[in-house]
Amino acid sequence: MSTASNLRHSSSTRPSSPHTPQQQLRSGHSSFTSSTSPGSSFRNEDDAIIFELGARWIRAGFEGSSSPSCVVGFGPEESRRAGDYRGWVEGAAGTGPLPKPVNADEWTRGYELWRHDLREVDLGLVEDKIERVFRETYNQYLLTDAGSSRLVLTVPSLMPHPLLSSLLSTLFSRWRFPSITLLPSSTMSATAAGLRSALVVDIGWAETTTTGIYEYREAIIKRSTRATKSLLQELGRFLSSLAGEDNASKDEISVGFKYCEEVACRFSWCRLQDSQVESTSGSERTVSIPSPTNPSQEYIDVPLTRFAESVEKVMLGPGISESDFDDEEKTIPLLVYHTLLALPPDARGTCMSRIIFVGGGSRIPGLRQRILKEVSLLIDRYGWSPIRGKAVDRHRQRLQELKVSSQTNGDAIPAADAEKSHPSREEPEIDFVEQKLRRQNKDIPVPVQGVLREVDSLGSWAGASLVTSLKTRGMVEIEREKFLQHGLAGSTRDSEHPVPDRRSGLRAGDRSSWTLAGWA
Repeated sequence: MSTASNLRHSSSTRPSSPHTPQQQLRSGHSSFTSSTSPGSSFRNEDDAIIFELGARWIRAGFEGSSSPSCVVGFGPEESRRAGDYRGWVEGAAGTGPLPKPVNADEWTRGYELWRHDLREVDLGLVEDKIERVFRETYNQYLLTDAGSSRLVLTVPSLMPHPLLSSLLSTLFSRWRFPSITLLPSSTMSATAAGLRSALVVDIGWAETTTTGIYEYREAIIKRSTRATKSLLQELGRFLSSLAGEDNASKDEISVGFKYCEEVACRFSWCRLQDSQVESTSGSERTVSIPSPTNPSQEYIDVPLTRFAESVEKVMLGPGISESDFDDEEKTIPLLVYHTLLALPPDARGTCMSRIIFVGGGSRIPGLRQRILKEVSLLIDRYGWSPIRGKAVDRHRQRLQELKVSSQTNGDAIPAADAEKSHPSREEPEIDFVEQKLRRQNKDIPVPVQGVLREVDSLGSWAGASLVTSLKTRGMVEIEREKFLQHGLAGSTRDSEHPVPDRRSGLRAGDRSSWTLAGWA
């Protein structure tokens, strides 16, 4: 058979079943492809860019992704200009000993973008740092023009107004963003866990915040200064003492910041029970760490329990009475307990069964389990009664003795006194309407309530990516022209401002006013 006949025979042959051309298969787009490979997926031009801002780190990426494209930190190395060679000086990079001891606050100041106490913060310098990190993130990691896509910022709800105003002013004045959407980080953490209600415990850099969220609304927020910053300062003083420096009384540190941070990340841990009942077998173990005086050549042996003692001292405050703590320095278990105590009973039962730990401090091994155990002990001791004092303890002890004696003699004490003696054992009210609905719909699962339970979350950035991919407008969407005219003073105090929906045909320009919602 000739070649021409072969071509005619192959062209007349039809496939036995329908098939998709290979070109169409190659042109398909999946939003679940890896964001690390530049040629693995195609990005739409209208996809929003999400930034999560913290005191030390900034995360950025595109909507629809499960993780950010980059994580950029702040420090002296990132702030150096061209021709600045201080990073090559011994000890200046933070890995070796410092030329001279410095104050603990000055030791950490160069590695944070802002601090909540703005009395000693140069807002002009903060604006320059924000401009630089945004420009480098767009040019080196996102590889797109700033201002060409929608911008979504995930920031804490407790961010001070001067700092928030400086952030928005820098972004609107340096780039031409038509609008900026603000999303609360705690609510986004609950969303990333697939929850509508939760108690988010954020063990961050400068403070620990506990946020009670009920139906996507922040019901209550409490905070404490016990966080990873205080932990690093405590470890820095301990490592300085190992180097032969007695700086405990002067509150000075002589070791490098990066060296201390590396030691904290590798060896910090927390006991699952009190140190008084801890077994002695673990207390004899030692670990070898680089010497604070010469980390590149020498090693020293340090007891492993010493790192656990630092974590307990900063986060848990053992051996200190509750009345000795100020409102802003409560331990993390007390902070969680008081946040649950301040919630209404129905919201409390829901949130205590959905506790989410986020932040860098939550990664310390054993800390989350220890916090939940301490909170459980507080509930067993006090119940859900805010009344404290020696007189109340004596009254409860008297009722307990009366109950024991009555049981021994065969008599019964009044039901009211028995209920007072056990305030934590409250019988739940019978909801006849809910029971009727459950009988009619037997397939509806019963939600977990009233027990302490931890739930994992993908983090606030992933929650913001999920919410932004729904293409719905947020509660706080700030337009460029209105902000440049009036600043934050142009916002209204109404936190229940109607949110326009894309299905209703409303646009951002249809709003006559805008609100800061949870940031007001």
